[in-house]
Amino acid sequence: MKDIAKALGLITQIGISMFIPIFICLFIGGFLDRRLGTSPWIMIVFIILGVAAGFRSVYMMTLGYFKDKDDPLYYKKKEN
Repeated sequence: MKDIAKALGLITQIGISMFIPIFICLFIGGFLDRRLGTSPWIMIVFIILGVAAGFRSVYMMTLGYFKDKDDPLYYKKKEN
């Protein structure tokens, strides 16, 4: 039951970790485009940066989640 709760927490964090950087970069890119008059170009660059930051965040999060399970003694520790 504890593993299910941990997995559901990870899924929620993945969704938030993908949404927040993209949204922030979209907002900043749109602001800079309006301010500098460079219609969609800066926004496109910032969206790409937001997606890259989101994927990196998700990668680091899932790496930490599965790090314990790579340990050969993980399942033996769990049984005890």
